[in-house]
Amino acid sequence: MSEQNKAAIVIFQMQHDEFLYLCKEYVLVDGIEKTDFKKVWDDFIGAHGFEMNKKYGKYPYCGMVVYHNNNEHLTYCPGTIVEGMDKAPEGFKLMKFPAREYLVVTHEWVSDPDRIVGEDGIGQCYKYQQTVEIPDGYVRYDQPGSQIVLVEAENANTPDGSRWEYWVPIKRSK
Repeated sequence: MSEQNKAAIVIFQMQHDEFLYLCKEYVLVDGIEKTDFKKVWDDFIGAHGFEMNKKYGKYPYCGMVVYHNNNEHLTYCPGTIVEGMDKAPEGFKLMKFPAREYLVVTHEWVSDPDRIVGEDGIGQCYKYQQTVEIPDGYVRYDQPGSQIVLVEAENANTPDGSRWEYWVPIKRSK
């Protein structure tokens, strides 16, 4: 797809309240570059992860991933934001994340959901979020000490169309 046909990048700031997250947790001991994500996703799908998302999810995201720090390694957690749960189904984990502000890097809504999983959606947004300019008075808050490193959310086949989102945690600078 040519550069001029790519969906335009859109950035906005949002506040998200504390939330419960139902997921499968995968510790990336060898880092992102050496992780076999096909194996991770095959396990998540085989454990009926998408069905759990649909059954318990608060939002209509097709897929959602929270990257978080577990003191030693980055952890990759496909799952969904839930409400009113106090126990995770067998094989899943229920985690609580604090209220926080995010800078959301996404792209304009597109009518073809297949466009968002390639370079036009996830690819360009992932690259952009790595160097996105943080608003004045804020700092990027994804280092050790911040529980959340990054959030991915896939919006597919909504009334507005489809788009990929990266939520970059930020906090007010001192």
